[in-house]
Amino acid sequence: MQVDWFLSVNEEMSAYPSSSTTLLPPATQPAEIGSTSRFAYRVGEISFGVTAKAGLRIALDPGLMEFEADSPACDVEITAEWAEELKMPLTRPAFESGGLWSAFQEDGGTAFYFQTSYLGESPYKRAWFNRDFSRGNVKLLKRYFDPELPVYPLEYPLDELLMIHRLALGEGAEIHACGVVTADGAGRLFVGHSGAGKSTTSRLWLRQPGSCVLSDDRIILRLRDGKPVMYGTPWHGDAGLAAQACAPVNRILLLEHGERNEILSLDPARATAELFARAFVPYHSPAGLAHTLDFLEKITARLPVALFRFVPDGSAVEEILRAAG
Repeated sequence: MQVDWFLSVNEEMSAYPSSSTTLLPPATQPAEIGSTSRFAYRVGEISFGVTAKAGLRIALDPGLMEFEADSPACDVEITAEWAEELKMPLTRPAFESGGLWSAFQEDGGTAFYFQTSYLGESPYKRAWFNRDFSRGNVKLLKRYFDPELPVYPLEYPLDELLMIHRLALGEGAEIHACGVVTADGAGRLFVGHSGAGKSTTSRLWLRQPGSCVLSDDRIILRLRDGKPVMYGTPWHGDAGLAAQACAPVNRILLLEHGERNEILSLDPARATAELFARAFVPYHSPAGLAHTLDFLEKITARLPVALFRFVPDGSAVEEILRAAG
């Protein structure tokens, strides 16, 4: 793929992260963020629109400003409103995160309840979505918020949860990875768990003239006209790199620290398993898991995947460039 293709795709996207919170105390919400009755944003060529009902002021999270879109009708449409009372369901959850949220099967769709001991037993937010995650509703427990300040209803981790579930319908996958585009337009996806060296790798490639980093921690991987494409996301890592851009993927490398730089090819079956282990998936959804696995099998059938043991210095970049030469 050439640089022209890369630029043209990103021009198309431009035509169309790190989250703040409005939970008390009020000082956690930036006062300078303007309010609106609707906002929209686009990540990975999937658009999300949020419309507030009367009495609620909303604002797009500052970390998503680069991904803001002017879309009167989005792929995913969500209404947001105040609630005077919210209660946890009496039924057993489909999945418990062990943190802020739990997922329940409700009203023919999926409901996420957000709760923290800091605020009490009542959930501070309920977000419900239909089966194909094209429509949803977010209720915010009013007494936990300052009504004079605008709210970002999809406050992290909800915005990322929504993306993960939408992709798991067979539209792609979110991967624990950094995405690098070199000056010649070649796209390399460096995949790794936390601590594998994604942010380090991103910083090393930024020193390379003409290189662009789409994200240093989370990448959306999709097929476009049958070809693998990676997209930047607002959910960045330690390096704080997030770009509203995309590029074709020419190679996938699994990061692992080593005593020397070496690239070891993986067969498609192992490559699929390794990618799946580093993908964000809805564990409570058998269909979502199956769709994600099938998608990753298509990716590894189209692209070479290798284990990249590397030394965290400039020699790692040189090894990748040498292998491509």
